[in-house]
Amino acid sequence: MLLYIYPLIRTLCDMKHLLPICLLLTLISTTAVAQVAITVSPETFVHTGNIGETDISYHVEVTNISAFEIGLHWSREVTNAPAGWLTWICDKNLCYLPTANNSAPNKPNMLAPGEKMDFQIHYNPVQTEGCLDFAITFTELEDPGVVIGEITSELCASTSTSVANPASGSGLKIYPNPTTDFFQVSDTPGLRYVEVFNIVGNKIRAFDAAPQRQYAVGDLNEGIYLVRLVSNTGKVLKTIRLSKR
Repeated sequence: MLLYIYPLIRTLCDMKHLLPICLLLTLISTTAVAQVAITVSPETFVHTGNIGETDISYHVEVTNISAFEIGLHWSREVTNAPAGWLTWICDKNLCYLPTANNSAPNKPNMLAPGEKMDFQIHYNPVQTEGCLDFAITFTELEDPGVVIGEITSELCASTSTSVANPASGSGLKIYPNPTTDFFQVSDTPGLRYVEVFNIVGNKIRAFDAAPQRQYAVGDLNEGIYLVRLVSNTGKVLKTIRLSKR
């Protein structure tokens, strides 16, 4: 909303007889921008997965503690990555390709007052042991030059870490994968929704989860898709790549 108010303020400031209104609106808009605030939990962490996993994920909770709706953008920096490692982000709107280092300019993460966003950091160590440094900065749509939140982390992969880790959802699987007509999800207590995204992050299917249910994808084009598994509390348990043939 403030994005549209600023041109109006500039117009009023050019009219001397409307200068008091100009000053009042400037004060209100400046105060509103200053009140933009989020919390990021955790802000700093170290996470270790098994080198045999192809999708290791860590979930960060981002909360709008402002009194008004905000639009969040993010950018990331990856350093000291072992050769071949892949990393990618899933935010409120999209699951991005490993080549994306910023959220899409036309896809801000709109959060209502008090709303929480499940922000996911994913990586595939491609059978290679090691660690990398990962940093995320958050900016607000109305004031993109100001950083309002940060994440700093170390992501590692080791042969000594068990692949079966219920807390991270790494035990969840979909099968058959690759598939031609349908897929199923391993028995998962609390699973509520199964969502399918294309490789650019657009949601193209959404299913209510049920034990032993077959999720139809036979009419989809051949290629790679992302299957997001969501719990009955709204938490994303895991995002898995599905190959459609």
